[in-house]
Amino acid sequence: MYINNIIIAIVVFLTSALMSFMYGIDITIGNYLWLPMGAKVLAFLLFGLWAFPGVLLGSLMSGIFLYDVWSGNTFYGPLGTLVGVLAPLFAIMIMRYFRLSNFFDEGVINFRHVLFLIILSSLINTLTKLFLYIDKVRGIDGKEVDALNFIQSYLTGDILGGIAFVIIVLKLLLPFLRNRKLV
Repeated sequence: MYINNIIIAIVVFLTSALMSFMYGIDITIGNYLWLPMGAKVLAFLLFGLWAFPGVLLGSLMSGIFLYDVWSGNTFYGPLGTLVGVLAPLFAIMIMRYFRLSNFFDEGVINFRHVLFLIILSSLINTLTKLFLYIDKVRGIDGKEVDALNFIQSYLTGDILGGIAFVIIVLKLLLPFLRNRKLV
């Protein structure tokens, strides 16, 4: 369990590092490809609630080390990070409550259900952060949150990044590792 959480924290942190390197830092507008959403979703699907410490640690390390303590938003930045960690868990709970999916068919992840999970997680994350950040957070250049740009960028980035990460791991990386007998 501890090793899994350390690996999860490292993966979440590294995907955040890659995204911050590609896009820069401004919490008032999201990146158009946010791979950490996929890392979080996949971690919770594979390890359940036991992945929470690793996902939270990786997300907090990202905010502290990569995003300069959330660009000075020391209350709303960590709160937004917590929302980003809880959104996939909440989406999984909703889907299980309504019996939409158990996400696995005969031990194999059902990609279509994971796709819906990513979309639902992204929607929960984006709308919660919008209500959290609107009129409270200022970006790097001092501008306030523009709601339409915020929704469009965060939702697009979470969905595209989540899908990209899951495809990379499930469709490309795992078969490669299995062929090499590394997994």
